[in-house]
Amino acid sequence: MRRSRNNDDREATATGGAAERLKAFLRARGLRMTGEREALVRAALGRRRHFTLEELVEEVVQNDTRASRATVYRGLPILIEAGILQPVLVSDEPRRFELAFGRRHHDHLLCRRCGRVVEFRSSAIEEQQLKVAARHGFRLTSHLHELVGDCAACRRAGRARAAEAAGRPKAKRGPRSPSPGRATKQGRGST
Repeated sequence: MRRSRNNDDREATATGGAAERLKAFLRARGLRMTGEREALVRAALGRRRHFTLEELVEEVVQNDTRASRATVYRGLPILIEAGILQPVLVSDEPRRFELAFGRRHHDHLLCRRCGRVVEFRSSAIEEQQLKVAARHGFRLTSHLHELVGDCAACRRAGRARAAEAAGRPKAKRGPRSPSPGRATKQGRGST
């Protein structure tokens, strides 16, 4: 698939901006930007979705022969502290990370059965967090917010498995027949 020049330009700008942020962060701590750290930033910025540490290691080592597993393990906390990456989905195993640089804050829904992740934003949740923090004398600097549960597809599959296990045929899709006591559009079901 051919990418447009605009996408290439945006990616180069993002990579340059993240590299500059990391350079400034390292300089302030008396450290230097190495080729391995640049490879780590490029690999991290190339990630479009949530990823594990092992996936990042694999990509960095594959694309930069000087980089090692230890390089990534030592570099990850630096990228997090510099605001380039952030940990997410801490309830999941293995733990996952995502790009923070150049992205708006959001929170996550995680299906505990299939691992599906939904990103969402909620001003009501953000406001409530600030109120709770203020009530307890905290000034928030960051947070991780994930809601864990079962997605609709997994709940449907679970009901179908339960019906099969009970010896009942799978429910067919289509209009439901009214059951006793269940309200319908036309009125109450008959008994």
